[in-house]
Amino acid sequence: MIDRGLLVAGVGTSLAQMGEDARRAEAAGMDAVYCVEAYRGGLSTVAAIAAATERIRVGPYVLNAYARTPFATGLAAIDVDDFSRGRLLLGIGSGNPYITENWLGVPHEKPLAKMSDSVEIIRRMVRTPLGGRVDYEGELHSMAWSPSVAPFREKIPVVMAAIFPKMRALAGRLADGIAIGAVTSASYVRDVIRPSVRAAVEESGRDPDAFRFLMTSMCAVDADPERARATLRRTISGIFVAHPHPYYEFMLREQGFGRQLDRCLAEVAAGRVEAAAEAIDDEMIDRLAIGGSPESCLQQTNAYDGLVDEMIYTDVSALSDAPVGESLSALDIPRHSVG
Repeated sequence: MIDRGLLVAGVGTSLAQMGEDARRAEAAGMDAVYCVEAYRGGLSTVAAIAAATERIRVGPYVLNAYARTPFATGLAAIDVDDFSRGRLLLGIGSGNPYITENWLGVPHEKPLAKMSDSVEIIRRMVRTPLGGRVDYEGELHSMAWSPSVAPFREKIPVVMAAIFPKMRALAGRLADGIAIGAVTSASYVRDVIRPSVRAAVEESGRDPDAFRFLMTSMCAVDADPERARATLRRTISGIFVAHPHPYYEFMLREQGFGRQLDRCLAEVAAGRVEAAAEAIDDEMIDRLAIGGSPESCLQQTNAYDGLVDEMIYTDVSALSDAPVGESLSALDIPRHSVG
């Protein structure tokens, strides 16, 4: 059975409203609520969501490894897991080079070494009991540290965002799971991502069945299917409007959508945003996103059964002209019917 989560971006939204959305998700039977580290703080927003809920998993999907030291991330993770009473799932990735250099103001250098050191240090920190010690010497980061407080639980799961093959292999060797991005078809997960990651897990001597596959998908819940498609076209093309996105460009080309992407990028470069959206054809919508009525969204989610352990909906319905309140109607799908 696929667990279901909700991704709340926080664009133009108060923390109080994000907490209310999380409460609704929990009441509707969702398994988790995650936040984006782009428009609001990563772990601070997670704490606010945790304060508004009681049962569901919470976490960042995902933290940017360049935004803080592994020590700062590990220490904050221990605190938030304590505050949430053991409900944190920590997602971490190397981020978008454009954001790293233009928003964070730091070079986007050696992402594999950055992630290798960061994930290893953080995983050791959140598993070290009071009286224990972490000693680590890596390419970019090192640590000689002993905790001053006992973690709330024996370990906090750490999942890695990974798109390129070498990063996927690193996730399989080091992390507890992989955080798969949006615009990913079921066939790509089945034929490319799962086999390569599971092979890396097995090569590391770990149990591949204990490794978790999480995925986020753009979701437009709308009784009008054509309106849902229009919303998803604008959303997928919008990935490339604000700034370059090499990760998603790689994913789309890998899945055979190079022709549509080239047209979209050409229209974006010319400033024709609406024309860029028209480059996203029906095949892309059908394979890469979830949209339509709640029943249709359920059916599309079930295509990932056995491929991912958790589907995290990125609700983009608010970008459409759908009636107020309909955008979160996917939460009303009965929990037992998924899978």
